[in-house]
Amino acid sequence: MEGAAFKASKTWILRVDIDEDVLECVEGFIRENSIKQGYVAAGYGTLKAASLHWVCHNRLPTDNLFSELEGGIEILSMNGIIAEGQSHIHVSLATPVGAFGGHLEGGTKAYVLCEIVLVELEGPEMKRTRVEVGRGEDGKSVSVPRLIFA
Repeated sequence: MEGAAFKASKTWILRVDIDEDVLECVEGFIRENSIKQGYVAAGYGTLKAASLHWVCHNRLPTDNLFSELEGGIEILSMNGIIAEGQSHIHVSLATPVGAFGGHLEGGTKAYVLCEIVLVELEGPEMKRTRVEVGRGEDGKSVSVPRLIFA
């Protein structure tokens, strides 16, 4: 485990309009405003489509399951980290049949309302680097992304 202290320098509120791709909008906003590091503090709204992925099991190497959903989807929460100008965002969503969550993917489209709070941070540089975590069933080295503070 490792941690670092940061100071919030700016808070941004982003509005994503109907039919816009949520992840593309966040990534574009980060680029346009030169946000190098920060966090996704909140997000809420409605979606006409959602694209998510999950890690399927706890064996190495990992496998991912990708899924797409259509219509009537509420964003209950959204959070994540911005490191090296790239976001990593998770969402909790609900439909009339239940709630679930996962890693936000491209293809998630806003519907009536979608608002996201981004907080830009000052402090140690956050980086994502791959680190070896073990060997897979085939004996090959397996690495995963890890957040480090420089």
